[in-house]
Amino acid sequence: MVELLAPARDLSGLITAFNNGADSVYCGLKEMSMRATAKNFERNELIEGINFAHDADKRVYLCTNTVVYEDDILNLNEILEFAKSAEVDAIIVNDIGAMVTAKELGLEVHVSVQNNITNSKTAEFFSKFAKRVVLSRELTLNQIKRIKENLKVNKVDLELEGFIHGALCTAMSGRCYLSSYLFNRNANCGDCLQPCRRSWKLVNEHADGTHELISEGKYLLSPKDLCMIEHIPEMIDVFDCFKIEGRAKNVDYVMRATKTYREAIDSVVDGTYEEKLPIFKKELDKIYNREYDTGFYFRDLTCNHDLQYEFEGNVSPYKKIEVGKVVNYFKKVDVAEITLIDDLKVGDSVLIIGPTTGCIEEKIESMQVEGENITTAKKGQNVGIKLENLVRENDKVYILKED
Repeated sequence: MVELLAPARDLSGLITAFNNGADSVYCGLKEMSMRATAKNFERNELIEGINFAHDADKRVYLCTNTVVYEDDILNLNEILEFAKSAEVDAIIVNDIGAMVTAKELGLEVHVSVQNNITNSKTAEFFSKFAKRVVLSRELTLNQIKRIKENLKVNKVDLELEGFIHGALCTAMSGRCYLSSYLFNRNANCGDCLQPCRRSWKLVNEHADGTHELISEGKYLLSPKDLCMIEHIPEMIDVFDCFKIEGRAKNVDYVMRATKTYREAIDSVVDGTYEEKLPIFKKELDKIYNREYDTGFYFRDLTCNHDLQYEFEGNVSPYKKIEVGKVVNYFKKVDVAEITLIDDLKVGDSVLIIGPTTGCIEEKIESMQVEGENITTAKKGQNVGIKLENLVRENDKVYILKED
């Protein structure tokens, strides 16, 4: 069965991903990671996360996929040696020198999407170093099928990983210099300020000094987000691993995206996929998105563009509202005591988020105030809620409201 790989920006994200059905997570340290602006892991946190994963028979992949300059080599070597000692399950790398060093250390290597692998011969070359490659984002599904077929014909043992959900950018497999040029912030070292998400004007200037305005105030460089939830059966036939983008995203994004794709994969196996698909789509509408698209996967079959044009940022109709904080949890009866800063009622679905809890979602079936059953609790009250999951003091409580 296809592997489900989820993002983790920190230990809370890692726990959440595994608790919601991920087979593996990918994450980064605070250096040499393509998400330098994310929280990322301290070394002791990564070791704790790896132990958590291995106890559950899961896997952790460490991203060291930035561009490597000469001054980075000593630091890179130290990171790879640490990864070996910490028993990281694989290293996701971009630099060929890093691949050589990782292989010499006995680390499993996965080749990053940054390498822009677009054909079977290039994939075969990287198989000298790697067990798996993440193919270029710019490939269609039909092109990927041919790559897979030719690798099989040539008896190349190589796993194929592909993105199924998350943010896209206009750069070639993520290699972009716009942020570096405008702000001296190197996107290829994980420090992108995302100027592509802003409103731009497109002007055609003529040699005689005149010009015509082609487009004004549009998000010309901001692609919609990738969402392949409607094509899971086709994707399973092609990829060994499904990857969810989002190492800089909030933990509730990780929870819902991972849970939804886990259920979708399982529903293909048990034959319920088609009937559950509307539910999956509604769930993914609840998380941050710039509208959804299928990226390049079907570009040979359709001329549809995947740029937003009209909208900036999130278009989800759902907003996350903080309603309270856990002040106590009574393990014997599985009840959380919550101090409310907003109203709450029976039937609401709550998100409970904390450093060790990760992110859980539960529907409120019953509530009590001072031992009395109630249907609505008001701001300022302390309310008891029965839960199926363990939560902890100081965990924050949210609800989603649809506009």
